[in-house]
Amino acid sequence: MKRYSKPLGNLFAYKQDFFSKNAEKISEFKRIADIYINQPLRRNCKNCDARISPDLPNFVKRDVRYFFCNVCGHLNGANEDTSEFVRCLYTDNNGQQYATNYIEKDIEDFYSRMRDIYVPKAQFLKDSLLEYEQTLKGLSLCDFGAGAGYFVGANKEMGFTSVVGYEVSKALVRFGNHVLGGLLYQHELEETTEIVEKVEAEVISFIGVLEHTRELRSILDAIRKNPSIRYIFFSVPLFSPTVVLETVFTNIMPRHLVAGHTHLYTETSIDYFCKEFGFKKISEWWFGLDFADFYRSILVSLELQKSEVSVLVNYWKSQFAALIDDLQQVLDRNHLCSEVHMLVRKKD
Repeated sequence: MKRYSKPLGNLFAYKQDFFSKNAEKISEFKRIADIYINQPLRRNCKNCDARISPDLPNFVKRDVRYFFCNVCGHLNGANEDTSEFVRCLYTDNNGQQYATNYIEKDIEDFYSRMRDIYVPKAQFLKDSLLEYEQTLKGLSLCDFGAGAGYFVGANKEMGFTSVVGYEVSKALVRFGNHVLGGLLYQHELEETTEIVEKVEAEVISFIGVLEHTRELRSILDAIRKNPSIRYIFFSVPLFSPTVVLETVFTNIMPRHLVAGHTHLYTETSIDYFCKEFGFKKISEWWFGLDFADFYRSILVSLELQKSEVSVLVNYWKSQFAALIDDLQQVLDRNHLCSEVHMLVRKKD
C-alpha cells in the first residue's frame, strides 16, 4: 500500500515562528551546531554501523560536515550524537526548552493540533492495518518519543484497545497527562532500549523519533527480539531538495538538516535496516514540505529587503502560495520528499 502527498492545510499556522523569528532561529541553531561540531568525530555509520571516514565530507552546511555511507547510503553528520549533545537538546531543565515547540496554551489548541497533524497519521496507520486484514480490536499501541501525546490521543480515537506513550521530557508529559488523563510515562534517555525490550504491545510507533535516538541500532535489535511486538510504525526525515535549499539560502532559518537532525535517511538506508533487522514493509506514505520550504525561503529573503521589493512580495504570495501542494506532489511521487511514514511488520 502506497500513498503520496498530504495537503498543507493549516500547517503554516503552527509554523509562524519560521517566518517571524528567522534571525532568532538561526542564532539558536548556530548555538546547537557549535556544540555538535565540538563532539568527537563519528567513526561508524549511524544506520548500518559500517566504518566511515568523516574527514572526507560530501558537503559542508553551516560548518557541519556531512557524508553518505558507502554501504547503506545513509547521510551522516561527521560528529557523534553524544549524551552531552542529546541532553542539551531534550532534557536539560526538565525538557522545558524543547517542550516550548509542542506545548499548546490550552486544551482546545491541543486538540486542534492533534486533529490537523496527528489524526491523519493515525488514520493512515489504521488504514494500513485494515488493508493488511488486521483489525484494531484487541491491539495495543505504545508510542515512543510521545511528546505531549498528540499521536497517543489520535490513536485512542481510532479504536485501539490500549494506547500509551513514553517520553523523556517531564514538561511534555506533565502537559500531556493534564489533557489525556495519564496515558504518558516519563523515562530517562538511557532507559529507552530497556523499555522497548520489555514492552507488551503489538504495535509500537516512532513518529519523528528514530533520527533523535543515540542507541538507534540497539533499539531496532530490541524490537527484533521482543516477541510481543508485531508491527512498527515510524516516520523519518529524508535527504531531499530541502537540504539543497538550506545550503543555498544561508540567511534563512533551516528546518530539516539542523539541530537534532544530525543525520537523514535515504530510501536505500531504510531498505538496509529493514532487511538487516527482519522487517517487511506493509505501507508507505511519501510526502514532504520541500516546496513549502522553497516558498518560505524566497518570501523571507524578499521581506528582509523591506520596502524595495514590496511588489515582488505581494506577487510571490498571491501567485505561489496556492500552488505549493500541486508542486510538492511531483517530488512526493518520485520519492524526493523530506519525509516518509512506514508501517512494517516483523518477519515470521
